This record gives sequence, structure tokens and C-alpha cells, in this order.
Amino acid sequence: MFPLLILLSGCNGPGLRHLGVAPVQVAEGGMTFDIRTRAGMAEAIRTNPMAGVRMVDVATNGGRAILRVTGCEVAWLRGDPAVLLAGLNCGAGHKTPPQPRRRTICTGTVSALYRTGESDVIFTCG
Repeated sequence: MFPLLILLSGCNGPGLRHLGVAPVQVAEGGMTFDIRTRAGMAEAIRTNPMAGVRMVDVATNGGRAILRVTGCEVAWLRGDPAVLLAGLNCGAGHKTPPQPRRRTICTGTVSALYRTGESDVIFTCG
């Protein structure tokens, strides 16, 4: 029982890149996210349980939540229905970080800016 509790306690914790960063909780599109930012990257952890959630909905709402917290456009987005990692384009003088090489379940590119209110996200999963 104790090992199971240890495993489950990590479900809402940040990844290594964002350890020690206090989350900002944001509700967007019926989903709730803990957003953490550091060094031009943002991590969005979906904290509310949902059955049958679609990746495109998580990506759209997570991207909008990241924009609200950071004020930066999402240059790239990757992850799964629970955790998203985004590279931020914060304008002149800020370099967008490259995507990590680590394999994730789904990767995506944003082909329309979130500032326009549109969410055109293309995902490759596998």
C-alpha cells in the first residue's frame, strides 16, 4: 500500500525542469491547470479528473491557460492529456527554447496564434 501512495503522490507534481516553482492555478474551458514557468518553458498539469478527454481539447485549453499566465505565445507544445510542456515565444530578445529530445506520448505544433482566439494545434501521437 505504501509504494502505491508514493507513486500516486507524484501525479500532480512538477517535472524536473520546474521543481521549486510555485504553480499558478488557472481554469480554462472547463479544465483546471497548474501552470509553472521557468527559462522560456511552461508546464501545464491538468488537475481535474475527466473521462474521455480529447488531446486536442487539453492542448487548446492548456495553451490558452499558459498564455493567460505568461503573456507569451506558445511556440511549441508537447505532452499527454495530463501534462503539457510548452516552449514560449515572449517576443524580441527572448529565444524560444528547443523542444526536449525525450520521447513523449504526443507532440504538437501550433499553427495559429492563441492571441487570435483560434486554436489550430497539430498532434502526432505514438
